[in-house]
Amino acid sequence: MLRTSDLGQATEALERVLPRIPVRLRAREGRRLGMLMNAADVGGVTASYLKFGTDVHMVVGETESYYVNVPQHGRTLWRNERVQVSSSPLVAAVLSPGIRGEVVWDGGCAQLCVMLPSDHLHRELERHLDRSIAEPLLFEPAMNLRTPTAMGWLATLRLVYEEIERPNGLLSHRLAAKTFENLLVDSLLLAQSNNYTDALTSPVQSGSSRTVRAAIELLEAQPQRAWSVGELAGEVHLSARALQQAFARTLNTSPMRYLRQVRLARVHADLLDASPEQATVAEVAARWGFVHHGHFAAAYRDRYGHPPVVTLRS
Repeated sequence: MLRTSDLGQATEALERVLPRIPVRLRAREGRRLGMLMNAADVGGVTASYLKFGTDVHMVVGETESYYVNVPQHGRTLWRNERVQVSSSPLVAAVLSPGIRGEVVWDGGCAQLCVMLPSDHLHRELERHLDRSIAEPLLFEPAMNLRTPTAMGWLATLRLVYEEIERPNGLLSHRLAAKTFENLLVDSLLLAQSNNYTDALTSPVQSGSSRTVRAAIELLEAQPQRAWSVGELAGEVHLSARALQQAFARTLNTSPMRYLRQVRLARVHADLLDASPEQATVAEVAARWGFVHHGHFAAAYRDRYGHPPVVTLRS
């Protein structure tokens, strides 16, 4: 975590979070900058918390990645010659690559910020569509945080930030960090309107039961792999939506829910083998990619009839 009122140090820190993007930062005359920043890599994504103690004017050069900025309180204004977004706890700013502009930051405003590399989003989009994309992905610049899909995406982001602040938390486990990354990327594609939304939501022909069996074999053989639904669909030569529909029709579940059941069994086996003096339920669950302890504990109790700690102590 960085706390500073030094303009040069603050600019240098911002340029680490905004790689290869020049930043000019100016605070209100006579006021202390009072910047607080905490950032961490989550797989290939960078998540950060940023707050200024006074009004700030920031000029940002052309971006190469996607950025989502979510005020926790206060307001910011992003603008250039084409776009203007006033963001607040109800509206996030979503910036696509190639955009340059300026940010007017109200004093005391605190934001959760996410940087998503272009290649990650483009690769997952192509997996969802099962084809190459002809044009760059462009999001609508204002995200309504009151929609159900946006609320789900934001809940994941808040959980990520909780883990950034926790020493040796979930982000120290490779599979858990990758699970967070997949959730942030996949759900953003569906939560925020973009130039591929119609293609992402149009009807598709479902895969066959043979394809479902092939996907199941992959999940059961490699549950430790950091699967996304797009990556799994690519392995069986389907679009992500076609695979999801095939799972729903054949098994009344989704590929990722099926994977969670496979991993739940691995957690159960590891807890049976572990010593309570040398392991914790949270550590074993994180090792298998479970990022929400409450949801994990409820799923475990439903399947095995008792809390996971009982299995560990046995």
